[in-house]
Amino acid sequence: MTINQVEVEKIRPLRHLVLRPGQPIESTDYDRDNDNTTLHYATFVDEDVVSIATFYPQNHPEIKAAKAYRLRGMATHPEQRRCGFARALMVEAMTEISRQKGDLIWCKARLVALEFYESLGFVKSGPIYEIEGIGPHFTMYKTI
Repeated sequence: MTINQVEVEKIRPLRHLVLRPGQPIESTDYDRDNDNTTLHYATFVDEDVVSIATFYPQNHPEIKAAKAYRLRGMATHPEQRRCGFARALMVEAMTEISRQKGDLIWCKARLVALEFYESLGFVKSGPIYEIEGIGPHFTMYKTI
């Protein structure tokens, strides 16, 4: 297993498979994908991308931080879940974000991912809400 920062094109296929199945590949384009401050991470097993995540500086309107990062597009290949790949990726990314003076990471978490985020020390903020076409979510955050 290796974890690297990568170009966004390297992670789009897994984003599509896990987060936007049945939708056009363009649905995997995020507004800030090509910003020079955006960090795309991938966990590799041999040459295969098995886990991904994208982070970029963005304050949350209700959670105070000096330099917050938003997490988007966290996904692990269905055949590679519960192997520690996503956890290792998150630890690596949190270390790098901390080096860049980031002090908070927040995300909109799907219900199926709550246990994973809680195991990393994330906490819920606010009530459950629906993202149209995707499903129910909680906002979660972790200070680092």
